Amino acid sequence: MKYTECERCGKLSPRLSVIGNLFMAVFKFIVGALAGSKGLIADALHSIADMISSIFVLVALKYAEKPKDKRYPYGYGKVEYISTIIASLFISLCGVTVFIDALESLKSGAHKAPDAIAIFATILSLFFSYVMYSSNTCAGTQLNSPAMLADAAESKADSLTSVAVLLGLIGTKIGFESADTIAAIIVAFFIFRIALEMLMGGINGLMDTSLEPEKIDEIRRICMSVDGVEGVRGIAARQMGQKSRLNVDIEVLKERTVYETHKIAQRLKIAIISNVDEVSDVFVRTIPVERLRFWGFKTGDK
Repeated sequence: MKYTECERCGKLSPRLSVIGNLFMAVFKFIVGALAGSKGLIADALHSIADMISSIFVLVALKYAEKPKDKRYPYGYGKVEYISTIIASLFISLCGVTVFIDALESLKSGAHKAPDAIAIFATILSLFFSYVMYSSNTCAGTQLNSPAMLADAAESKADSLTSVAVLLGLIGTKIGFESADTIAAIIVAFFIFRIALEMLMGGINGLMDTSLEPEKIDEIRRICMSVDGVEGVRGIAARQMGQKSRLNVDIEVLKERTVYETHKIAQRLKIAIISNVDEVSDVFVRTIPVERLRFWGFKTGDK
């Protein structure tokens, strides 16, 4: 975590997303109904999906903070992935509703040019979505929170759908009567896309996706910097929400005593956890090796 304020921001952003998306959903639905804009009403449903997603984020973050216990010895971090999957299903349902309604409108052939106030409401929605996207992305990245990053992606999709709605409204003003309804269909596809991305993100997290190769290389370098570590045989990572658990296999000289080997493992744990924010726990397995040094290099150096 880069800044100490990030944790406070991480708790505040989802709450603001819930309140803000609720307000924008009601605002866009009322304006869309009064102005006769299918696209804006579809965008209002998308904001409702945003709100639901943010609620799941709040619940997930609350449970993820619980300390590990006998029932869940690895902690509750993976609840963030579960919340992401559930939110994606709600968002998909929202997309189906928007898509079906837009198709029925196209088949009926009844199109009404929306009032100009719908353009103002869409621009306001675009600005709000961008603010929420920026806030959640910043906090989610610094806290390494899958749920918050999913919420940020949803805000990004909302801003993209607002652009589609805006273009549709402009199209109706220049004589393309079906533009607003077509914009609603585009909104539905944006919703489907972000729901699929969230679903895959949640599934990958539950499948114990590893850390990025660059992060693994950084951890390897930290291991080799610890006095007494002769080499690194392997590093396996399991993402547990905001934090990851590591299994590290290191080489230690066989003439080391049990106590000395234990102290090396303890120093290694402290070095990794102190220098890598994404890691909360480290299990170290030591492998005894013969003394083998050439020109000052350790056996595990590259």
